[in-house]
Amino acid sequence: MRWCCESLLPLAPEPEHEASEKGRLLFAGPVDFVKGVVAMNGLPPADRPEVCFAGRSNVGKSSLINALTGRNGLARASNTPGRTQEINYFALGEHSYMVDLPGYGFAKAPVAVVAKWQALLKNYLAGRPTLRRAFALIDRATASKRSTTRS
Repeated sequence: MRWCCESLLPLAPEPEHEASEKGRLLFAGPVDFVKGVVAMNGLPPADRPEVCFAGRSNVGKSSLINALTGRNGLARASNTPGRTQEINYFALGEHSYMVDLPGYGFAKAPVAVVAKWQALLKNYLAGRPTLRRAFALIDRATASKRSTTRS
């Protein structure tokens, strides 16, 4: 059995080769930026499954998308917290969307702007019918901060 780093939690078993290859091909195929959305009425049609990446500002959501797809400039990554200010949609071929959400926490943005992001994120996460998975990225250096655990 394999164990996870410091927490000593067992890791999931390795996927079967066929499933692993299917996942690799999903991210290795065509991936295109579709649009950035600032309001729920701007979302693309709910015509395919979606997965999204959520987490604090500057945790690495955009960098993860770039790493998964092998395309360094696909999702805009920055050292400045709060750079992603829209819900950014990327098409994985014709069959699914990958979504980069604005971060929360220490974004350098006006309070009113951050409140608007938070409302948009709550509405998206609670009401998007085609959202199949939401991956929460946690930086262990900031994992214990109170705002990470609040609802």
